[in-house]
Amino acid sequence: MSHSLTRIQAYLLGIVVLAGLGLSVFALFLIHATDGALSIAGYQIWGEKPFHVRAGFRDVQGVSPGTPVRIMGMDAGEVERVDPPSNPGDPVILVMKLNGKQRQLVRADANVQIVSEGMIGGKVVQIDPGSAQAAPAEENALLDTLPTTSLADLAKQLNDTVKGVRDGDGALGKEAVDTLRQIRSTMATFEQVGDAGKSLPIVRNYVKDPLTALVRPDCECNRYPYNESDLFEPGRAVLTADGRRRLDELAPRLNGLLRHDKAELVVVACADPSSADDRALLKTITKGQSEAVCQYLKDERSVQKAGWFASRKVTALGLGLDSPPDEKWDATRPARIEIRVFVPQK
Repeated sequence: MSHSLTRIQAYLLGIVVLAGLGLSVFALFLIHATDGALSIAGYQIWGEKPFHVRAGFRDVQGVSPGTPVRIMGMDAGEVERVDPPSNPGDPVILVMKLNGKQRQLVRADANVQIVSEGMIGGKVVQIDPGSAQAAPAEENALLDTLPTTSLADLAKQLNDTVKGVRDGDGALGKEAVDTLRQIRSTMATFEQVGDAGKSLPIVRNYVKDPLTALVRPDCECNRYPYNESDLFEPGRAVLTADGRRRLDELAPRLNGLLRHDKAELVVVACADPSSADDRALLKTITKGQSEAVCQYLKDERSVQKAGWFASRKVTALGLGLDSPPDEKWDATRPARIEIRVFVPQK
């Protein structure tokens, strides 16, 4: 025989069920596992407790919370937060949360460095554990850092080394030779990747290869060189009034050559080889100068038009410190811009 609960019994049962649910929800907020450690309300009850170390950098290279931290190549934790400096010139502090199991690997004389994961990968914070004789790093210890060596840094070292030799500061020492070898190896790798990328069906239509653009055995090449000062103020990519006048004077001759079938116009800009400016900066400036000339000739002289509905190819090349592939290196040549018209020969 079955009987129903009284009203008081039903109330009591409901209170018990609601209390149980409330305790379960409350426990979910109190109990959590982090990096293999179980804690309740902040008190460790099982496993190794994570620990924290800090490192200060002048430039964190895009590192943000969640960036992986590795010790001897092993995943060891992540960047918990990035503390900005209080004053200009102070370092940016990375606060790293590390797995408690690897606490003994981080010593007081450990070093921290920001590195790139692969050639085009993201950033990783790498910790060199330090010596076995040193004491383990304390909680929230501020570790020493190592500078990050980027490709731009290596290129600057090469530029400074070559400039020193050119200025008569002596022969290349062992350190300079090692730097040159490192840069050469890095550049060779980039060149291989770039050559592979140029062959891709989509990329090859957008990559501007100086060799292909300027060396054309089947074409007549008509060349019109200008010094940088003829068209621009030094180091700028905005045409001067005199520069626009010179291009206006040249335009009728260009349009006459471009009437030939499949004729193309290429504008190439080169920096002064003796310039002490950053190589990447000079590349950007020459790229802007070549594009400025092309844009002016298209907007004001319609050099790109080959008919009512057809257009011809107009290419801008900024070579920076490099020479055109069809010319020998000349350390005495000034910064210049050259306009070339290629007319196919049948």
